[in-house]
Amino acid sequence: MEASIRPLTPNLFLIVLVPPLDGFDDFIGAWLVKREDCVYLVDVGPAVTADKLIGALDALGVTHLDYICLTHIHLDHAGAIGHLSRRFPGASVICHPKGEAHLVDPERLWQGTLKTLGDTGRAYGPILPIDQARLAGPEQIAAAPFEVIDTPGHSPHHFTFVDKDLFFAGEAGGVCLPVPSGNVYLRPATPPRFFMETSLASIDRLMAAKPKTLCYGHLSMREDGMAMLRKHRDQLLLWKRVLMDCMDKTDGDPMGTVDQWIDVLLEKDPLLAGFRELTPLQQQRERSFLSNSVKGFIGYLKDSR
Repeated sequence: MEASIRPLTPNLFLIVLVPPLDGFDDFIGAWLVKREDCVYLVDVGPAVTADKLIGALDALGVTHLDYICLTHIHLDHAGAIGHLSRRFPGASVICHPKGEAHLVDPERLWQGTLKTLGDTGRAYGPILPIDQARLAGPEQIAAAPFEVIDTPGHSPHHFTFVDKDLFFAGEAGGVCLPVPSGNVYLRPATPPRFFMETSLASIDRLMAAKPKTLCYGHLSMREDGMAMLRKHRDQLLLWKRVLMDCMDKTDGDPMGTVDQWIDVLLEKDPLLAGFRELTPLQQQRERSFLSNSVKGFIGYLKDSR
């Protein structure tokens, strides 16, 4: 399947990348900003879709990239970085300092992905290493026509890139997927280990910057960025209350009741209402990620007691 190119403004394109996994349509993408003074990508998708991304860039007439920006190094966002850095040798790669070593020597990242995601990680494909010299230093980052904000939470190595009104937030504001009715489907991206206070502080940092347009890593653009961040902040607090109540009513290991708690959240969290509009395969994918998010919350709540 070819990558889908969605022009959103004259200078902004969303390139949708579909790995060979059931239900992963409209889920993974790369953002291209193409201006006369600067051309850059935010996230590159998994290695398995690298050729599709390069083909889409060719179709858009992109012959060089000034920067390749990674919100974080999870393989659905950064897996194709080795392929893209070879295709565009003049591009500087911007990555959180905590993730840089994993791009230069990705073996631990690859093995960790297999342990966490199993067959999904294998379908993403292994990440190719990049040259240390390709990583942008502080001076290069300072000279870039965008701001970089440290937003840990979904991962400890998470950046948000701010270009005027555009906030490329990765998963710092959760996962926001389009549904047929136009309603919101917004869920937390809180895989183990999850640190609630860190995530809330990152959301507060973004809100202090007064975001207008929020470009999600998965996979929509919202022009009510401040309102969406506020909703997501409230959503995390709701999940904390609901899951604390579930834990209080559960004997034994709470990890054994994750599926039941997902059903409770689907009933009580209005921001998950769009789940019912997803296709069966998309629902299957989402239940898997919801399971990871609930497990992240369980670990956090157990550690907090």
